[in-house]
Amino acid sequence: MKKLLSYLAPVVLVAAGAWPSHVSAIEVTLAAGKVSTIFENQPNNSIGRGPAVFVGGDDSGSPRRGLIDFNVAANIPAGATITSAELIMYLGLVAGADTGNPDQTPRTIELHRLIGDWAHGPTGLGVTVISGTDQGYPAIPPSPTWNERRYQQNQPWVTPGGDFSPTVSSSALVGQTVNSAYKWLSTPALVADVQFMLDQPSLGFGWMLVNTDERVANSYRALYTKDWTDPLMRPQLLVSYELAPVPLPGAAWLFGSGVLALARVMRRSSSGQDYRARFRGASWTR
Repeated sequence: MKKLLSYLAPVVLVAAGAWPSHVSAIEVTLAAGKVSTIFENQPNNSIGRGPAVFVGGDDSGSPRRGLIDFNVAANIPAGATITSAELIMYLGLVAGADTGNPDQTPRTIELHRLIGDWAHGPTGLGVTVISGTDQGYPAIPPSPTWNERRYQQNQPWVTPGGDFSPTVSSSALVGQTVNSAYKWLSTPALVADVQFMLDQPSLGFGWMLVNTDERVANSYRALYTKDWTDPLMRPQLLVSYELAPVPLPGAAWLFGSGVLALARVMRRSSSGQDYRARFRGASWTR
């Protein structure tokens, strides 16, 4: 029996080592692919390549909403399991700051998964200041607007103001400290959104940023976009994922081949050295 185990042990160890048993989480940071602002009171205006995205009410209480998308499928392997997702954005301007009376009330900004495709047009390209731009610019096709997913492309939103899920994927309370980071923490809904964007890239359109006080005058927050001059303050999506362990096909073959080879060795050894084996109850003797 000892001799049998001495032959068998290396085969078992090799086979077991070829079979992955532990999966480590992998973390990646994604940069935003596109960011835009749409304006209710300026339905033909947009900002697609400006330095900030506006979310909330202007001085008349007219809503601004932000759209943001990340190319998840291009950065995470297909078949991966998303375990965590967190959005980080930096504050660039508070409503009312232009007139010396910045909004002092922290505002809740929600993420809602977009269910309608939209384009990232060049409106606002080259603008480097945020102050004075909260009404947007005349939209350049195919930029998104309040009424259209792609301006002048005969592709309206089903609902003016954008088509998005009513479910809140995550939310953040955004205060008044300019250049500070605000985080939309990982939730089961946010993880499910990112998983959907990975598994169904043709249907993953990012999120709508909605201020819960969007009809309150001077409630907006302007958050830096992918076109902000400081790359460290651009939007970031932090994602953790796991890859499913994939057994190596050769492992099973190796184990089986090893056992067969061992049997042949034992037969040859038995014939040359007159090994005799008897089974007595539950034990082997020679």
